[in-house]
Amino acid sequence: MTPLVTAQEALTLALVMSRVVGVFFSFPFFNTPFVPRNVKILLTLALSFFIMKSLHILLPADMQVDLMHLLLYIGSEFLIGFALGLLVNFFVAAFSYAAEIISYFMGLTVVNTFDPTYGQVSVLSKFFIMLFYMLFFVSGAYGYFISTLFMSFEYIPLGTTHFDRGFWRYIIEHSFDIFVIAFKLAFPFALILYLINLALALVNRLIPQINVFIVGLPLQIFVGLAALAFGTSVIIYVGVNYLQDLAQSFVTFIKGI
Repeated sequence: MTPLVTAQEALTLALVMSRVVGVFFSFPFFNTPFVPRNVKILLTLALSFFIMKSLHILLPADMQVDLMHLLLYIGSEFLIGFALGLLVNFFVAAFSYAAEIISYFMGLTVVNTFDPTYGQVSVLSKFFIMLFYMLFFVSGAYGYFISTLFMSFEYIPLGTTHFDRGFWRYIIEHSFDIFVIAFKLAFPFALILYLINLALALVNRLIPQINVFIVGLPLQIFVGLAALAFGTSVIIYVGVNYLQDLAQSFVTFIKGI
C-alpha cells in the first residue's frame, strides 16, 4: 500500500515551511494583528505545499535526518527566511523613522500610539507605515517578494548550513539604508519646518511682546500638515522607486548568499 505522504516528503515540507515561517515572522505586515492567526497558519501551510510541489523539491535520500541535523537544517532555513523578511522591514523602518523626524519638527512627538511591531510611535509614523503597506500591495511589489521567495529555493537548496561572510555583511550594510532613506524622505518637510522655527525665533528677538510659544506650535502643525498634503505625491513617487530598489536588493541578496 502506497503511503499518502512519505517520510521524505514530510521532512521536505517541514524544511520548506521553516523558511516560509521565517519570512512571515519578520515580514512587517504578517506579524501584526491585522492578519488573523488562523489565516497566517493556513497561508503558511498552503504556500509551503505549493512551493514544494511547483518546484518539485525533494530532499536527497542519503541526507542525514537525525535529530541534531534536523534541528540544524530547520534553524538555517528559518534564518534564510528571516533575512528575506528583514529586508522589507528595513524599508518600513525607514518610512517610520522619516515620520518621526517630521513629527519632531511639527511638535507631534508627544502624540503617540501603540504599534504591535514598533511599540510607541507617533500618529504620523502610523500613517507612513500604512502608506508603505498600501504602496507595497498596490504597486505590485509583493509579486517580486513572492517570486524572490521561490527563487531562494533554486539558489539556496534545502539543507544549506554554510553561509558566506557576505551574508552578514550585506545585512549590516543595508541596515544603514534605514537612516539614508529616512533622511531623504523627511528632508523637504524638515527643511520647511526648520525655516518656520527660524522665522519664529527672529520674531521673538525682534518683537518680544509676541508670545511665540502660543503661536508657534499651532503654526508648525498647520504648516507641517499643509506640506504633507502637497507633498504626498512626492512621497508616493519616491516610495515606489525605493520598492523597485527593494526588488533588486532581493535578487542581489539571494545570489550573494
